[in-house]
Amino acid sequence: MENIDSFHKSLIVCDTHCDTAMRMVEGFDITNRSDSGHVDIPRLIEGGLDVQVFACWIGKPGEPKGHYSTLAKKMINAIYTQFGKNYNFIEPVLKFSDIEKSNKNGKIAGIIAIEGGQAIEDDLYMLDVFYGLGVRLMTIVWGSTNWADASREPEKFNGLTDFGKSVIKEMNRLGMIVDVSHSSDKTTWDVLEISTEPIIASHSSAQAICGHPRNVNDDLIKAISQSGGAIFINFCPEFLDEDFWKGTKKEAPLIDKVIEHIDHIANVGGIESVGIGSDYDGMGPAPIGLEDVSKFPNITKKLTEKGYKEDEITKVMGGNFLRVFEKVCNK
Repeated sequence: MENIDSFHKSLIVCDTHCDTAMRMVEGFDITNRSDSGHVDIPRLIEGGLDVQVFACWIGKPGEPKGHYSTLAKKMINAIYTQFGKNYNFIEPVLKFSDIEKSNKNGKIAGIIAIEGGQAIEDDLYMLDVFYGLGVRLMTIVWGSTNWADASREPEKFNGLTDFGKSVIKEMNRLGMIVDVSHSSDKTTWDVLEISTEPIIASHSSAQAICGHPRNVNDDLIKAISQSGGAIFINFCPEFLDEDFWKGTKKEAPLIDKVIEHIDHIANVGGIESVGIGSDYDGMGPAPIGLEDVSKFPNITKKLTEKGYKEDEITKVMGGNFLRVFEKVCNK
């Protein structure tokens, strides 16, 4: 275990999705260790996190025009406020060389994302605005927008509208990662057809293991992998465990279920197609063995026990996201 601890510390560990910004905008301070939630500075450090993506979840569709962009800006401001208070430990990054610099200086690299394309208020210019504010990743739907279908709602547009396709093109032009978690299958196929850059599912799991519609089927796993992208495993029990999703099991699954999803996606799409997107602070109980972000070393330990090679673990724990970030965000 001592050697595994040392190996984990040597990795560049990335988590591609947490919802801690929801807490920040309500006044939560990440400086000190908290007894609630999943993420704060002490636990990020204990977990060996080097890159953390902070998503600005802006709520369900149906609010008046202007609501979503305003809320997104408030959440971005709250993130920067927390980064400023903790500048000795974490800093915002905009491009791959920034991550390298943060890693060299012993700081966590913080990436800002938007979760829900309604934040752009059906205006392509808002993508430029958010890019200027430091956003480098957008989950294009959380609930259907006016231009794209979501995974758990009736189809309205048969995937992307023409405007939705222009959103993908503009994200490609700017250097903003396209995230298809929460997208319907048809929306995801449309994105794959339009995008000239790798795409990701920042916090989704394998549908073959758990049939929840939020998860990714094998054909899409292969296609996302072929785009140069990856799927990042979500720790939410209802996306990991079929019985938990269907309500026939109430106990959170073990960490082994996360490893099972990693195994499956790696087998279907290749070892370059999978990583970790916890969804911490966006769920209730987390898997046993992954109760909060401080437990990330347990993933490295489990992968080692399963027989994964060091270079494979390096890819899963962060390398696959770094590859996409370097390709897309170095405009």
